[in-house]
Amino acid sequence: MAPRPDLLLVSLGTTLGWRVADRLFLEQVERAGASTAAVTVRFGWSGRLRRGYPVNDFVEMLAARRAAQAALRVHDPRAVVFSTTTAAMLAPRLDPPYAVRLDAPARMNRPGVRSAALHALEERALARARLVLPLSRAARDALPAGAAPAVVVPPPVEPSGPSADRRARPPADQREGVAADERERLAVAYVPDPKAKGLDVLIAGWAAAGLSDARLAVYGLDPDWGRSHLRRSGVPEPAGVEWPGMVPTAEFRAALRRALVLVGSARWEDFGQAPLEALADGALLATVPSGGPFEALAFARELEPSLVAPGLDPAGLGRALRTAFELPGERVREYRARAAELLRPYRTESVQETVAHEVVPALLG
Repeated sequence: MAPRPDLLLVSLGTTLGWRVADRLFLEQVERAGASTAAVTVRFGWSGRLRRGYPVNDFVEMLAARRAAQAALRVHDPRAVVFSTTTAAMLAPRLDPPYAVRLDAPARMNRPGVRSAALHALEERALARARLVLPLSRAARDALPAGAAPAVVVPPPVEPSGPSADRRARPPADQREGVAADERERLAVAYVPDPKAKGLDVLIAGWAAAGLSDARLAVYGLDPDWGRSHLRRSGVPEPAGVEWPGMVPTAEFRAALRRALVLVGSARWEDFGQAPLEALADGALLATVPSGGPFEALAFARELEPSLVAPGLDPAGLGRALRTAFELPGERVREYRARAAELLRPYRTESVQETVAHEVVPALLG
């Protein structure tokens, strides 16, 4: 018989991002000296009922309840962590203390009367918890009244190069006549979903910026899918747009180290790992004020308000882009230095300290 684990993670695991984040969290808990076990929710035949919200939420929370009940019988853990607020909404009554990890509370990403039942279930689950573990400060600030104490535990964000606050050298064929610390006149965007991430706003904003001597590289989706979306949206593709598509993470981070700016055009941003990675790699952030718990938005406004468009419109994004490309070198260097300071709590060592000194003792102490 396996030894009793200190902590059981009930992982809804509906997206790749959450599965990666869950693995990282388990590693952090184990480095803090606690033993772990994990169960991933399986949907079986009920998965076919997931056709839209809020039905999807009820299918997922029922499946999570079944998975939690079975895992509790097998493991008898000292504490439980539910990964996503949905997984906790119909959780069985627990003897051990539990925490809830979430990227956004339901009142933020499922607003309106239609989701009133979800809001009530969530408020109950978060009030009964020992801790709430939001991924971001934005999610923490949106928690319902009466929720358990919150400890922000973000996915770690590290620079990807040897020195993220230095400008990357351009390729050899572009170095002649260019200072060694100068970046390419390149903007990068990460658009895995053309509708939610505002591909039409991005491309129209790029055209409005009128940067004839710069390039925009759109990562994250198939070029044919992107161009088809633009045609349906009535947005012509301007000059200077490149479509690298889906690439390995290392290749994307290398592009961030070369680029002057990352462009954000999302209508909704759950956490925004790519913008934080861009700041860590020394890129500027020019963005629209996306809805959701967009963690980097507050940083963007603090670092350089003129790089944040006033709304979800191409003209405003175009102005922000022009400003980014026209910032004097000294202001760019100051921006990068301040960004590095703002990101200190998101470095691996800082997040590990939070898990070891706040999360694990509160659940197991």
